[in-house]
Amino acid sequence: MMHFYDGFLEEHVAQLIDMQLREVSWKFDYDSVKNGLNKHWHVFAGHCEGSLRDDIWPIWQQIKLKWPELELERAYLNAHTHGIEPHIHRDDGALTFIYYPRLDWKNEWGGGTVLYDDAIKDITSHVNYKGNRLIKFPAYLPHQAQPVSRECYQLRTCVVFKTVVRIDENKDRPKRPSFGLYP
Repeated sequence: MMHFYDGFLEEHVAQLIDMQLREVSWKFDYDSVKNGLNKHWHVFAGHCEGSLRDDIWPIWQQIKLKWPELELERAYLNAHTHGIEPHIHRDDGALTFIYYPRLDWKNEWGGGTVLYDDAIKDITSHVNYKGNRLIKFPAYLPHQAQPVSRECYQLRTCVVFKTVVRIDENKDRPKRPSFGLYP
């Protein structure tokens, strides 16, 4: 159920986003589970397209090109360092997208994402962290950021987009005849 897309952005755009996100002032206060004990680094990035941070706008534009039926519910930046144990959690909305911006990330540092199956309570998908990779999965499925190796002295950053499916209120409404006056 999890899909990933390598080289999601053009290389020069991915490099710009990587550079910009290294300048973010992070706040250590967020838990992915309500009243969870484990916290991680977090920055809110917007509730809708109009309020979205400029530095992540190109990622959202590409998502909208591929999946035009989706609307942004909210976006945020998450980060983990060694010693942070992320919670297994579910997201709200329809689909979750996670973008990995760090182009210098080494596979041995860990930090990927795991998706769990509800029925068998086991890992069904694991995607390694790789710069300029986008992952997509149904928001209701339990998932978890994987720990970062103690040999990693970098910040494991990601951009998260929570989406809903746009409802076209006019889809089933009969069209009014234009009598040739309007296209």
